[in-house]
Amino acid sequence: MRLLVTNARCPQAYVIVRALRDHAERIVVTKSGPRPLGLWPTCHAAYSRLVDQSYVVPHPEQDWYEGRIQPENTERENDFIDAVLKLCEREKIDTIFPSFDPWVYVFSKNKRLFEDRGIVIPIPDFEQVIKPLDKFRTLRCAQEVGFPTPRVYLPESEADLARIAGELDPPWVVKLRFATGGRGISVVDDFDELRAKVRTAKQRWGVPMVQEYIPGKQPQSFYIVLDRDGRALSVFAPKAVRSSGRIFRASIAVAETSPPPAVAELAVGLVKHMGWWGGATVQTKLDPRDGQLKLMEVNPRLGANLWYRTELGINEPLMCIKIARGEPVEPPTDYPLGWLLMKPIEDIPDLFLQLLDLAIYRTRSLALGKKSVDAWTPPDTFAQVIGAYQKQYFGKATRRFSPHFRYVLEDPLPGLIWASKVLQSRAMLTVHGLGR
Repeated sequence: MRLLVTNARCPQAYVIVRALRDHAERIVVTKSGPRPLGLWPTCHAAYSRLVDQSYVVPHPEQDWYEGRIQPENTERENDFIDAVLKLCEREKIDTIFPSFDPWVYVFSKNKRLFEDRGIVIPIPDFEQVIKPLDKFRTLRCAQEVGFPTPRVYLPESEADLARIAGELDPPWVVKLRFATGGRGISVVDDFDELRAKVRTAKQRWGVPMVQEYIPGKQPQSFYIVLDRDGRALSVFAPKAVRSSGRIFRASIAVAETSPPPAVAELAVGLVKHMGWWGGATVQTKLDPRDGQLKLMEVNPRLGANLWYRTELGINEPLMCIKIARGEPVEPPTDYPLGWLLMKPIEDIPDLFLQLLDLAIYRTRSLALGKKSVDAWTPPDTFAQVIGAYQKQYFGKATRRFSPHFRYVLEDPLPGLIWASKVLQSRAMLTVHGLGR
């Protein structure tokens, strides 16, 4: 296999390189996008010692971010596809692995161009890809199979927005239909701010969703691989032991390997209902008001926590390539239970932000008398925060660490570049909800 791995800025790109290194004759990686200050690299996977060559290609994401979602290529997307085709010819590439929403979207529109040249891309066609990519359509699909969801609306007018605000208690979530990584999400509890957020989003990206806010901070993700007949080859659903982010975009910080809960069957049914095959992540959140897991979104790709499975010996990237080729796939065997899956690089800024969140929260509530946006989810106390870190890092449980940390001595640049990006992203994504 002569492999091209794209979107090298994403954490899963490095994991894909590691997972497929022993199965590839040659690995090539693309780099794109701006650099901070014009100097600092962001495509960390491209600097791995496991990569044979890297190339700069046009940035294909801008039209996606600006809300231009259509079956035909834009001019910028054509430039990107032309560059990749030339790269494939030069390097004799036979397999391309995209794993980030805008890239999956662009490649799904152009699969036949590559298939005609004998190049395999392990993603479905555009008609299937668009269903999980469109977050509003995703929730509608979930309702069709009986998967619990937050209430969601599309405010086409000011009158719609006023009606929605009357039907939904604040806070409200403003969310773009096409976005990823928390981009464009706002949590607001003032109607004037809601109106301003919706107006700005509509002007820049099209009509956003206004969604019911689900309180709590207990995420549950289902990592699923389906074959072309819709059969689940792998279902992995670790228990969230600690989460990062309280009001804004709660995500798993530490996970524990455990058997999938019974509701995993419903998650599999949802992805199958969409006509998906290959790797997907179903993200849910436990609603403490009724005890139900509510769907947040479906990611049509192998996501940031792909390493959970690869570090346990479950090679999902290879499984997806075999499915795309029509080759038989051996489902993974049992994995050990009770192991902790941890991300030390992310945990360092998260510890600081948790303590900062606590300090701001106490100042707002005690000194200023302001109410919390989420009364169900006060921040942990200082003793709870420190106690959790101490138990998880120094307790008796078996631990597995993310590849960016685990392999930093033998492959240093990806981990170092990734650490700088984590610091930047935590500041941008988390500060929004501190103390609220």
